[in-house]
Amino acid sequence: MEHRPLDENAAARQRLTSLIETLGEEGLRKPVAPGWSTATVLAELAFWDRWAQTLIHRWREGRLPPPTVPEWYDDAINRTLLPAWQALPGPQAARLALAAAEETDLEIRKAETPVVAAILAAGQGNLLHRYVPRNAALDRIERSG
Repeated sequence: MEHRPLDENAAARQRLTSLIETLGEEGLRKPVAPGWSTATVLAELAFWDRWAQTLIHRWREGRLPPPTVPEWYDDAINRTLLPAWQALPGPQAARLALAAAEETDLEIRKAETPVVAAILAAGQGNLLHRYVPRNAALDRIERSG
């Protein structure tokens, strides 16, 4: 059976929950990088978790995503959506990040073993290993101090 990182995803989701519980309005507005606040990072995280959830669901229905996308694809999506993420109120971005993490993890738990194996064989393990981008986003926020 292929490895589903359920415990790792849950730990990263709990870390996300704990961080959000400590942030007030001011913490959500805190700059992380030029043009990026804590809330913006959380909105980006919510989007990519939803993206993974959507693609996993498509795999489960037998509707496979395109086999490859250009290297610049993720960056182009981030640049396109950044103004929308910046416009979100901080508390809304936090709620979106939590809901997306929970629902994505549920979709991963529901994925049948052959689907998990196919996703991994296609080199799309990032769809299942949500703890990696979650921890990276949380590290960015925490490093901003």
